[in-house]
Amino acid sequence: MVQTSPTPELARFVASTADDLPEHVIQRARVLLLDGIACGLVGAKLPWARRAVEGIGLVDNGSGATLWGWGRSVSPAAAALLNGTFVQGFELDDFHAHGALHSSSVVVTAGLAAAEVRGDVSLTQLLRALALGYEVGPRVGMAMGGGRLSTIGWHTGAVFGTVAAAVSAGTVFGLDAAQMESAIGNAATRASGLMAAQYKSMVKRMHHGMAAQSGLYGAALASAGFVGTERVLEHEYGGLAATILGEVESADFDKLTSGLGSEWVIETIGIKRHACLIMLHSTIDALIELRAEGLTADNIDHITIHVSESVARRTSWKMEHPGKSLSAQMNLRFGAAVALIDGSAYVDQFSASSLARSEVWDLMDRIDVVHDEAIDSLGRDRRFVTRLDISLRSGKTMQVESIPPQDREFSTDEVITKYRGLVAHLIPEKRSRAIEDLVLYGGGDRTAAELADLLRQEAAPALPDLDED
Repeated sequence: MVQTSPTPELARFVASTADDLPEHVIQRARVLLLDGIACGLVGAKLPWARRAVEGIGLVDNGSGATLWGWGRSVSPAAAALLNGTFVQGFELDDFHAHGALHSSSVVVTAGLAAAEVRGDVSLTQLLRALALGYEVGPRVGMAMGGGRLSTIGWHTGAVFGTVAAAVSAGTVFGLDAAQMESAIGNAATRASGLMAAQYKSMVKRMHHGMAAQSGLYGAALASAGFVGTERVLEHEYGGLAATILGEVESADFDKLTSGLGSEWVIETIGIKRHACLIMLHSTIDALIELRAEGLTADNIDHITIHVSESVARRTSWKMEHPGKSLSAQMNLRFGAAVALIDGSAYVDQFSASSLARSEVWDLMDRIDVVHDEAIDSLGRDRRFVTRLDISLRSGKTMQVESIPPQDREFSTDEVITKYRGLVAHLIPEKRSRAIEDLVLYGGGDRTAAELADLLRQEAAPALPDLDED
């Protein structure tokens, strides 16, 4: 039996803190927002995004909120869903190693949709709302065991992201503590996302958008006095922890509330440097570094990649030729192969032309991914560590232990470089710089509506030759 009430405590913190956030927290929210925008503009016109816009339009032809990169408006609910799908649309968006969600795809999209509903929101108010969503999302994930959920088949961010989105949208709506708890309760009851979607479907790319929409709905309902589930995270019967984890005692609610207001989890949200599942990154980094030292695919007889249980479950299956981009972005063999062949695992490596390369498939046949209990024994916080046993055709062998992505810094300047590189061929430079200046430097005299207007304008398709998943 849970003796404390972490959900009300979390709601009180959010409702009382929006106007009193440290400047470094706001600055981090700015950087994460810029990264999320870049990812969303890349995702806006990909094949599955086009299908999503078409399909949702059949049942929801409303207006009032921005559809990023399309030069048009949609309903606020559709905006949260579709823009969230865009941000998560090509595996470029942020990560949290222990909270296990992609925060911008839920926090930014729900918060901006709420701002367009309200209509009188300053950029400063929006940034405060985003900062609180960024803070809460990973905390919920850590309390619920983070990536542990993926081992039993849940898409973690689609579960935890509902709460982050509710906090972001609810802060924009100005909810008090009781209303915020209702918003969280309304949103969390819609938690979902089945990881079988990563194999041959488009819907995995929409899971975070679904969570963003759930958060927006939850906050809107609460603002109208619609009462949500109390103590939804810790309720002994039918609460999120009890239902998702099997028993409420499996949750660690200290991670949800400890250090609120003094220890800022937003600072530990990471930025991706590769366009794929975060579980692939440590191996990719190691192989890119080895390639720079002279290792080539032609040198390789065989590579065995030792991984934790959660990484093995998500990444170790053998892809079937010719493959699809989503499967490739989830598959450690493919990520390792392109890293060694190209020295990169970025947007172009997961294009249709890249998937068709025989040299990639040949190298994949010489790579195995195996579960190693020794890595499990390092602890859940180190589950992204991998160990590579490399056998060379010369008869020599190499053993390398990778560095997990959360241990690699990604500076603000690097985020700006990533943003500029991703949007350079999608939107005019003048507009790109206007977005950058507004997000990174805009003050209280600027508005959320200005940002929405910049995002609404047409963007060119990224990867126009990409096959549909």
